[in-house]
Amino acid sequence: MELRHLRHFLVLAKLKHFHRAATQLNLAQPSLSRSIQKMEERLGVKLLERNSKSVSLTPFGELVVRHGQKIIDDVDLLNKGIRSLNGLDAGDIIIGASPIPSNALLGPAVGNFIRLYPHINIDLIVESPSMLYDRLVNGALSMFIAETRATDFDKRDELSVIPLPEFDVQFFVRANHPLAEMSGITLQSLREYPLAMPRSMPPSIQRQFGDLFDKDRHDFAGLVKFDQFQPIKTSMLSCDMVAITPELAVRQQLDDGSLVSLLVDDMAKLTANFSVVYLKGISLSPVAAGFVEFLVDCAHQREAQSTQSDRAKLALT
Repeated sequence: MELRHLRHFLVLAKLKHFHRAATQLNLAQPSLSRSIQKMEERLGVKLLERNSKSVSLTPFGELVVRHGQKIIDDVDLLNKGIRSLNGLDAGDIIIGASPIPSNALLGPAVGNFIRLYPHINIDLIVESPSMLYDRLVNGALSMFIAETRATDFDKRDELSVIPLPEFDVQFFVRANHPLAEMSGITLQSLREYPLAMPRSMPPSIQRQFGDLFDKDRHDFAGLVKFDQFQPIKTSMLSCDMVAITPELAVRQQLDDGSLVSLLVDDMAKLTANFSVVYLKGISLSPVAAGFVEFLVDCAHQREAQSTQSDRAKLALT
């Protein structure tokens, strides 16, 4: 006996009318009749007494009704449990992120995830990496996404880290910036322009640039420290500001040509190492684990898109 036949029979047994039952089931009446006939054949008994106006249940039909609804309810409950364990039915996740991955990685991933699994509730919190860490250890977050190498989160014994793809960190300017067409650019070349840098840039990274970001240097030309990069992107289009940020944060502007990256000869290669971070020894809920898997896939897709875009630009040069 197939469950679909049982479902059809229970509706018919309730309404006791083939046409009304077929309408409720969104079936053609002949299809409903065949479904009931197959069920009777498989059980080897007659379930209904038929006449031109209605149907009535045989003793076998009454027995199926008594047990059939419980079977359907149990199967529905089982399916709901399986969906829940797979993170596909319902649940709550509290996710933290530092500003750049919140916009460039987490935002697109959450949008796509909710479209596929609309019954899941997601609470997003955007803060500095240090504040995210405090929230996590105090039990106020399921996980967070932030840079983990420069912050040394990847070295903390109490944390579990799931790495996302690396993204280059570079200097960027508007397309018609005086430096945009220059070759042989050095860190010294940047000193005469206002600079923008992430407020959360670790001191160990800042030291690689000497006193470039030091407001007390004699040739200081202005410095903007940012948490959210979106206002900086807007400012860069109307001034000579030079901003350092992961390439991921300006991918759209690089693609449309409004911003360009600077090749700085004496700059060490830097990468942003974003990761999913959660407490070691505390298992992620099925819903959270499902989202992490989805986020990792989305991040790799973004990395592949960036690589393809870069190759296309090289082919045109």
